[in-house]
Amino acid sequence: MTLVFGIDIQKGNIRSQTVAPRFCLVRVEDGRVISEEKGVSIPKLLRLLHLERPDILAVDSVQEVAPSDKELFSFLSAIPAETRLVQVTGDGVKMESLPTVAARYNLKFDKTNPAEEAQASALVASFGGGYEVLAFEGVTTVTVSRGRSLGRGGWSQNRYVRKVHGGVKTRSREIEAKLAEAGLSYTVEARRAFGGESRTIISVHAPRQDVPVATMKSGDIQVHVIPKRRDKISYVPVTKKTAYVIVGLDPGTTVGLSILDLNGVLLHTASVRAQSPAEVIAEITRFGKPVVVATDKAEMPAGVEKIRRAFAAVPWTPKKDILIKEKYAAAEGYEFADDHQRDSLAAAVLAFRSFQPKFENLKKRLPAGTDIDFVRAGIIRGKTLDQILSAPVLPVEADVPHTADVPVLLDEKDVEIARLEAEVTKLRKLIRGLSQDLEGRDKSIKSLQRRLSQERNERTADVLLSEEIAARDKELAQTKKALRKEERRCKTLRTRLDRMKNYVALQAGEGCLAIKVMQLLARDQVKSVDEEMGVNDGDILYVLKIDGWGKSVLRDLADAKIKAVIFPKLTYDRAREQHLIEEFRRINLPALSGVNLSPRVKGKIGVVNEAAFTAALSAWDAAEEVFLKEQRQEAFSGLVEEYQVQRRREVNTLGIDPATLPYNEVAEAPVQKPKPKPVVVKPAPKPEPKPAPIPKQKVIVPEKPKEQPKKAEPKVEDVFSSVLSAYRKERKKEMGVNENG
Repeated sequence: MTLVFGIDIQKGNIRSQTVAPRFCLVRVEDGRVISEEKGVSIPKLLRLLHLERPDILAVDSVQEVAPSDKELFSFLSAIPAETRLVQVTGDGVKMESLPTVAARYNLKFDKTNPAEEAQASALVASFGGGYEVLAFEGVTTVTVSRGRSLGRGGWSQNRYVRKVHGGVKTRSREIEAKLAEAGLSYTVEARRAFGGESRTIISVHAPRQDVPVATMKSGDIQVHVIPKRRDKISYVPVTKKTAYVIVGLDPGTTVGLSILDLNGVLLHTASVRAQSPAEVIAEITRFGKPVVVATDKAEMPAGVEKIRRAFAAVPWTPKKDILIKEKYAAAEGYEFADDHQRDSLAAAVLAFRSFQPKFENLKKRLPAGTDIDFVRAGIIRGKTLDQILSAPVLPVEADVPHTADVPVLLDEKDVEIARLEAEVTKLRKLIRGLSQDLEGRDKSIKSLQRRLSQERNERTADVLLSEEIAARDKELAQTKKALRKEERRCKTLRTRLDRMKNYVALQAGEGCLAIKVMQLLARDQVKSVDEEMGVNDGDILYVLKIDGWGKSVLRDLADAKIKAVIFPKLTYDRAREQHLIEEFRRINLPALSGVNLSPRVKGKIGVVNEAAFTAALSAWDAAEEVFLKEQRQEAFSGLVEEYQVQRRREVNTLGIDPATLPYNEVAEAPVQKPKPKPVVVKPAPKPEPKPAPIPKQKVIVPEKPKEQPKKAEPKVEDVFSSVLSAYRKERKKEMGVNENG
């Protein structure tokens, strides 16, 4: 029966000077968890070790109990001699994580739970895993000395000195007798003193646990049992089990060698020139026992076959020779130096992948504590899982005296009874074990339920806290976004303010007017200038290009009430060709050519000569008056023409003599002959007489009067009033004639 203590830090740190560490302690007996204890301090742990004296104290790292070699020596001296300290995660140089080590024995646990980590460490140690920490050699020093100082009062009398020195000598002889009785070899080094010995050092050639002497202090005598320290702390495997590996070989003048473990981890890869098979076998043996020897050829070469037979390993070859691109794909993720290492590594990796599906299925079917590598090796060799797990059951001999004189004759019935009794005994043990497992599971279920309830409460509190934090984070993000937006706006406003200051400074110059430069006559350019410097009442714009202009941008400029727009010479000529200047005249917005103004531009602003600008603006105003006058004349002519067309239609319809019309209503074209209306017969007794047909009259087109150069032109309002009054008189006459007729 093997008792194992597994510990893991629950809180605190061994390096801390203020908070002492607390451990979770799990007791495992014969691979079964029997108890669990939390909040164990270092002094309590030492008391429990001396009280229960377990065979193994398992830790996942010795740093949890001793951060330095000096403290580790002290800790190992304090624990019982028969208790071995086992580190389950490695030998101090090649370390692995606890989940990786536990997975080899098909163990699963929660990494965040110290109790389950302690349990995993204890189970791995009970299954034979881990490394024993050795700090002492096989020599133990027993020192017997005085228990009080000679400098104190009362030691002036010789009888007291003789009494103490005699006691040291007597206790030394008693210890020598015990060592001799135990059959241990030893050497004695004594320091003679008055009345006996002041100090005796006994070097025993045996480990500390074999020495039948304990450290003690009694009266004036004290005994210290100290094992001899090693020069360096060493780690020794608890059980020396065979490491199973998969070997890939590429034979030839230069031999390529790659070794994988059964988890697919690359252990070694090399390429050696002119190496004999014996040297290759010796190199492979350093890393473990091969269960598979693989090659990249469809037919295994003779050199590889010779090495395979030396290990009685399973051969693996591909269905056809592996292509180079397939080799690179297989060796991806591994490091190799040349083509020989690549070929051997590809063979080993593909061999591992061919067995990997079987390896994955094994984890679900294996009980906890099973050596997975041993089972995998058996599966590769073609054994079934039952054959691997089943062990031969040795018959239990009865405790009866042996009598050679009386022969024992057993018939078939006795054999059957013995077999059934053995089976019943086996089933009873199984039932007992299952009952204990059931009790342990019930306890585990209750513990997990309590833990689940606690974690749910903690999770609920965390969720409420996280929602509040998320709301605050969202509000903070929105505030930061608004702050960045305001910062950008402030930066834009500062730039705009600087440009406006420069613009105002230019505006204040003597004999110059400031202008704002706009690259293109477009609405987005107007908006850009407005955002940067503002487009205000009385500003002067200098537009460089007019590509793609539209009437909407002209309306925007007119609404902004700018003072004028200046174009470069070529742009002004293009504007005249595209009738853009006429559009400016229609909205009464001055558009000036920069030929005589000589604008000077620097960036987004510039200056123009004030006198030249005033002269150009006066010329524009004069031309604008002429343009407006022409527009009024054209509007009047169009109105008169429309009126004449309407009158001609009425004359042709009513048959009025054109000679009776006013002078300005004479038709310029002959009136077309109206079509006769169809006669409609009404049922009245007396039909009305038909009106006489209107004779055709010639339309006289008066000649246009010659223009009188010095005659004053009548106003449009007066002419329109006279035409309207004449039209009203004529309509009254026509209405009177129709009523009389």
